[in-house]
Amino acid sequence: MASDEFDIIQRYFNASALAFACPELALGIGDDCALLDLAPQHRLAMSMDLLQEGVHFLADADPYSLGKRSLLVNLSDLAAMGARPVCFTLGLSLPTSDEQWLQAFSEGLAEVAQAHQCTLAGGDLTASNPRLASKTICIQVHGDLPANEALRRSGAKVGDHIYVTGTLGDAAAGLAVLQGEAPADLSTPSKTALVQAFYEPESRIVAGQILRPLASSCIDLSDGLASDLLHILDASEVGASIELSALPMSPAFCEAIANARRQEVAISGGDDYELCFTIAPRQVATMQQQFAQHNIPVQRIGIIEPGNTIQWRKEGQKTVLNVRGYNHFKQQQVQGVL
Repeated sequence: MASDEFDIIQRYFNASALAFACPELALGIGDDCALLDLAPQHRLAMSMDLLQEGVHFLADADPYSLGKRSLLVNLSDLAAMGARPVCFTLGLSLPTSDEQWLQAFSEGLAEVAQAHQCTLAGGDLTASNPRLASKTICIQVHGDLPANEALRRSGAKVGDHIYVTGTLGDAAAGLAVLQGEAPADLSTPSKTALVQAFYEPESRIVAGQILRPLASSCIDLSDGLASDLLHILDASEVGASIELSALPMSPAFCEAIANARRQEVAISGGDDYELCFTIAPRQVATMQQQFAQHNIPVQRIGIIEPGNTIQWRKEGQKTVLNVRGYNHFKQQQVQGVL
């Protein structure tokens, strides 16, 4: 049985499956700081996500799947910048030192860490208030990319095409399955696929590195297309036109969500962690060729236009559409034209 925080760290996190050697990590777990050696003319990309029980995951979440999700959602930020993962730090606040939970959680983390060669470099562990009995997971990822080559949100230009990778809405439908809100007749394969989409979003690290010299702007879809695309538009001072019939949806999603609600859920559900990017028409063929070589699905959904908002289109028609993008402190309505 783990006796204290240092024993827990040593037993579950300072192990070769997670804290493995990497060329850039000069000093890892065991000192006051980790030390990284980066190549000349390279930059360190950093991002951090906080996952709170009851907000980002359910209290009875499978710890192995939760470990995978915790790192994958952070790696998505590196993908959106075109960075290569190097290492990450982990903060855990736990009500108890449940050894079965710790073992499964660390194994899920390790599977994703090894698949992306992103080693655990350090972190912190603390006991949370037992009266609250909730878990908090904080991960900061560190990535590497050539100086002045990072993908940004601020480069979209009028005439650029708008694309998304993968499919939209699966994670929101998966959360509905986990909460017992899915249709009673939803097939078992679809349930499995949707829950997997929630816990194990596809890594788009390779897509981000392909896009780095090609795309004009990029963002990962954490809060939903309707909300996240606006960040690109605001940063780039442009507008967008989106064709709703072009939104990519999986068969499992279409089975789970009624036809009348599919487009709304697809653009506002959140937690997809796919990439939304803009690209000049002259670069599209190169992008499609390289994506095809790596079996990365991609779909054009619209175009950048003058303005400052989103025009939603359906078979060429426009009408007002009010959808909600996720916001932690208020559910803002994201308005556009349909």
